[in-house]
Order: sequence, then C-alpha cells, then structure tokens
Amino acid sequence: MASYVWVDPPSGWRYGFPKIWNNQGDMQEWLIDNKYPENEIKRMGNLFYVRCWEATEEEIVKFGNM
Repeated sequence: MASYVWVDPPSGWRYGFPKIWNNQGDMQEWLIDNKYPENEIKRMGNLFYVRCWEATEEEIVKFGNM
C-alpha cells in the first residue's frame, strides 16, 4: 500500500485543507490541483512549508477522495 499523508499548508483551512495525499508526484502541483493558490506558494518562496502526518487506513477510506 502506498504511503498516504495528511497535508496542511499555511492557511490551508481557507482552501479545504488538510487533505490526504498519496505521496506520489510533485506535492506543489498536487496542492495547486487541489485549489491551493499558486501565488501563495510563490509568495513564500523557500520559506513555503507544509505540515504532514501519516494517515490511517480508516482515514484513507473515509477522507481519501475529498
């Protein structure tokens, strides 16, 4: 099973985060595809960060397709 994590970018609650990511591909592209504003990522530059923590199997089933 792939490693799934919760992802919570800065002010993510404004855009429906935290969300579960399958930990594949580019996270920043995934954030933008999931309605996180690209200008926020660019504005923070090298200081852009996200909080991540492991998702349980139950959470993946319940929230994985948000």
